Amino acid sequence: MRYLLCENANQLQHVSSGQLLSEGRFIHPRRKLDTWVLIICTKGKLHIAQDDRRYTLAENQYLILFAGHEHFGFMESGEGLSYYWCHFRIPEDRYSIANNSALAMIFDTKTVDFDAPFLLNKMNYDGGRGDFNITEGHFSQYYILPEYGDLSANGRAVLIFRQLLDLARKDCYSAMLPNCALSLLCLEISQEFVESHFQRHSRELKPKMEKIIEWIRVNYNLRFTLEELARIFTYNPDYLSTAFRRYTGMPLMRYISIVRIANAKKLLLNTGGSVKEIAGQVGFDDEKTFMKRFKQLEDITPSTYRNAFNRTKIVKE
Repeated sequence: MRYLLCENANQLQHVSSGQLLSEGRFIHPRRKLDTWVLIICTKGKLHIAQDDRRYTLAENQYLILFAGHEHFGFMESGEGLSYYWCHFRIPEDRYSIANNSALAMIFDTKTVDFDAPFLLNKMNYDGGRGDFNITEGHFSQYYILPEYGDLSANGRAVLIFRQLLDLARKDCYSAMLPNCALSLLCLEISQEFVESHFQRHSRELKPKMEKIIEWIRVNYNLRFTLEELARIFTYNPDYLSTAFRRYTGMPLMRYISIVRIANAKKLLLNTGGSVKEIAGQVGFDDEKTFMKRFKQLEDITPSTYRNAFNRTKIVKE
């Protein structure tokens, strides 16, 4: 799935809109436009392809056709087809197309970072405008529009589309009114999508993070890097680090150090092993790194910790 992201502080620009009603057979023409198109099917089925992706829109489903991408009907629709359509432009062509991995990162961090090349595929509709920047910010500052999806059964999006069509047909005192209605429509679609998928993603993330936490608890004594841990759980290392911090409130590598030092403290008090031996037993590569991490977390050295607590007597009254 692909997702259109663009800032919602600026209104989308309405170009034209209407409703298609077909009582007979219909097949969408093959074409490539310099505008974006939003289609909402209200009756029947529309068979339409974009690039190499084929979609069959049924009632209460929508599709966004990307500017500069070829789309065409790949099969005739049956009788009784009806759908709303709207051609629009994005101000200054400031947008990006996100994949599923990018969207997962956005939901984890609640931010959009357009400087992360492994997350987002930056695009302009004519493919020839070069690089551009969209400010990083909270994800609520952006339209988040899936290429294809289902609308909520509450019917708000369809109602707003009807208002858009009404405004586009009448002689409004301001040409901004259709833009306002279109922007509201896309915000409504974004809201519906975020409500359903953000909550679902959060539920899906919990067992995955808990599984990673349990793996660390059992295997803290092994020597492994962030990249190796990410490979075990089939994550991108940067994504894993960000998702873990979002879930636990602390960096992943700090959490690993906390688990290792906690077990090192037990060994210091209950065994006679040297500091160097204990460092190796809890997964540190060398004694110096172990001592540095121990001092950072406990404010004392391993030897001082052992000597201080070995002199402590527990008295039962």
